[in-house]
Amino acid sequence: MVAATLCAICHKRKPKRECPGVHGAICPQCCGTEREVSIDCPLDCTYLRESRRHDAEKLTALPEMPYKDVEVPDRFLHEHEQMIGGISLRLIRHQLENPRVTDNEILEGLEKLIQTYQTQQSGIYYDSVPEGGPAAGVFREIKAFFEEIEKKAHQQGVVAPGFTAIKDGDVICALVFLFRLATVHHNHRPRGRAFLSFLRQTFPEAAAAPARGESRLIIP
Repeated sequence: MVAATLCAICHKRKPKRECPGVHGAICPQCCGTEREVSIDCPLDCTYLRESRRHDAEKLTALPEMPYKDVEVPDRFLHEHEQMIGGISLRLIRHQLENPRVTDNEILEGLEKLIQTYQTQQSGIYYDSVPEGGPAAGVFREIKAFFEEIEKKAHQQGVVAPGFTAIKDGDVICALVFLFRLATVHHNHRPRGRAFLSFLRQTFPEAAAAPARGESRLIIP
């Protein structure tokens, strides 16, 4: 029951709902305008979830495709579904361990990873790590995922299908696909996590996954 007399944000209007993000009662107007702007909204907030449903109904194609020189055919998505799913799960697990990570930082981390592997594909080995902060954590999380796969492949004396000790071209395609997907779902709010919410909805088992361990990507 809402007992406050004024909204905890604007201090003008009458509050109508409890907000776990500010630990107080707020008005519907502030809930709408400050959601994922000044408020760190928990992903399980009822009002946030409702807004996600409305946003999903308004999703449109991107006016310009990011990395338009990188082709990601449907066949690639089918053949490398496990790799793309593995990256997605690591992003979810990273966000669960670092709740303040936002879509902006996911996009920055993915962008720098793409840059790193494109440089590596040309024969230059240099990690384009974001300048500190959460985006750097995203970068290192996914880079570690690929390093674990490579290590496991060499230990077993085999490589996973489509990897060839992790082909740079395949990694780039997978990262570009996820970057495009994140851009489509991005709501452009400073603290927005619409893409992360989409991933959690797509992989609901991730939140209940066992403690972190090595990659479970199967190498036959």
